[in-house]
Amino acid sequence: MTDSATEQQAPTPVFDPVKLETVNAGKDYPMEPEEFKKLFEHNCYCEMAHINKNGFPIVTPMFYVVRNGEIWVSSIRKHRHKVMDLENNPKVSVCIHNDGANLRHQKAILVIGHAEVSTDDPIMREIHWAILDKYWSEVKGEEQRQVAFDAIHTPLRAVIRIVPDKTLNWDFGKMINAYTPGVWFREAYDMSAKFI
Repeated sequence: MTDSATEQQAPTPVFDPVKLETVNAGKDYPMEPEEFKKLFEHNCYCEMAHINKNGFPIVTPMFYVVRNGEIWVSSIRKHRHKVMDLENNPKVSVCIHNDGANLRHQKAILVIGHAEVSTDDPIMREIHWAILDKYWSEVKGEEQRQVAFDAIHTPLRAVIRIVPDKTLNWDFGKMINAYTPGVWFREAYDMSAKFI
C-alpha cells in the first residue's frame, strides 16, 4: 500500500450560505483600535462613491489624508463631474482598506457621510502638501517638492472633506480565525488548514 493511499483525503468543502449570511462582520469581527487607527490614518488604498446627476453610483480611487479624524481628498473642479455632483448631492461613502492579498489580513473601514467642497486656499495648501508627503515621499529636495506641489495645487482644484454620519469596520482575518464548525464549510472541513 502506498503512502498516498494511506493518507486521509480532505473532505470536499460544502458551502453553507445560510449560516454565513447570519455573520455581521462589522459587529462580530471589528478591528482592534490600534489597527483601525493605523489603517485609517496611514493606509493608501481608498475609494470614494458619490451619486452622479443621473442617479448612478460612481466609485473612484482617491488619494486621501486624515486631519483631525476626518478624511480629506482632492479633485479637479473643472473637466470632472465629481465636485459638481457632490455639490448637488453631498451623500458619499468612502472605503479605506488594505490590499487584501492575504485573506487572513483583509481589513476595511467604511465611512458613510456627507461631502463638503472647499476652495479655501490655506486649507487646500495644507491638504495638498499632506497628500504630497503621504503619496510621493520619494520626492526629495525643496525644489522638486515645490514642482510636485505646484502640479497638485492648481486653481482648477478643490478639496473635499468627508463628514461622517456612520463608520463601520471589519477584520476578515478574525472571521477566519474564529471559525466555528458549520459557519463556513460545515463541520467536516478544516478551514484553518486551507489558508495557512
